[in-house]
Amino acid sequence: MDAMEKTARPAAVTATEAEGEASALPTAAGSGAPAMSVAGLSFFTVDIQAKRVIWLEPRSLDFEHRSGLNEASLSTAMRHMAQNDQKQILGLIQQAVKTGTAGPIELGGDDLGAGLSLVAMRYQVEGGRTFVIAVSGAEVEDEANGTAVRGVAPLIRHLVEDSEKSVLVVDSFGYLRYANDAFNKLFEIGDTSLCIGRNIAHIPNRVGKTLASVVLTALARRAPMDGSKRFFLASGDSFTLNFDVIPFRVSAGLGGVVFSASKVKERGVDFQQIFNCVHAPMLVVDVRTRMLVSANTAARKTFAVTEQLMESAPITETMLHPKTFVSLIEHARKGGNTPLQATVSGFDGVTRSKRMRVTLIESGPTHYLLIESKH
Repeated sequence: MDAMEKTARPAAVTATEAEGEASALPTAAGSGAPAMSVAGLSFFTVDIQAKRVIWLEPRSLDFEHRSGLNEASLSTAMRHMAQNDQKQILGLIQQAVKTGTAGPIELGGDDLGAGLSLVAMRYQVEGGRTFVIAVSGAEVEDEANGTAVRGVAPLIRHLVEDSEKSVLVVDSFGYLRYANDAFNKLFEIGDTSLCIGRNIAHIPNRVGKTLASVVLTALARRAPMDGSKRFFLASGDSFTLNFDVIPFRVSAGLGGVVFSASKVKERGVDFQQIFNCVHAPMLVVDVRTRMLVSANTAARKTFAVTEQLMESAPITETMLHPKTFVSLIEHARKGGNTPLQATVSGFDGVTRSKRMRVTLIESGPTHYLLIESKH
């Protein structure tokens, strides 16, 4: 730390050199050199004159056999990071060069939980050469150095590499860390370099909006998820998958989720297609959670429903008043065949008065309310 204090005099290089890296970032996308990961990052060192960075890649999520110290140009090292994370890190470097110290900054927080905290200091050696050293400001638990943590990535890879199920591993910051061959084939991922290492929130056009929504919801909730859902691919094709999302944690601030899925076996009839062919708007709601789990094409058009909006909140906070929802359930339990008059608030902001026919559907321990909107 004493050496750090020698940075009181101005650096021999201006901060604009670090700032200028932003425009160079996209050009390194095709490089085979390792890219810096946000998850597990404990420190990195930037040589300002050479515009190169050295960082420690953690063993806990090392699917690419690159754990330990890595070195690359600053642009190459940051090529997979989300644009906001790039700007934050470049800003941290720029501020450290200009004033001697910078931070803390928070990376990867948002709705996914606690982020990574980084602080930085300028360090000058004889001859005027300037370095910026950034370290994690968060305390790291002892378990991060344990042998069990080192084996998480190899263990997951060993278990799922040849699995018939499609498996994807996403770290706690939303970055794709690993996908097995079955996943790449199912989701039509031709070039994995365009997906692995990138934030799933920024590549729905490559993995499909449904998958991105499911994974981000699981990360935000930090709880297991499972079910059967229609997944839409980037190509526009779709299929029904039985899926599980299991969260895991390996150390302080480091973990993620494992997504696994298998196709629902075809029985000769695509019931989702039949559901979409019904002209009347139809909604399916989980009675216990009050979450909208399905909507046919007519309902999506009438009420401006999207997959993201379906998962944003219970239907009693978006489309139906809680008292209205309770009335519909009670009417369905009594076996009432006559429609009820109810007020529905569409996601387009328009409130409509509709006659609604309701039916309770039992599927194991779960009960669903089928709502058919009459004209």
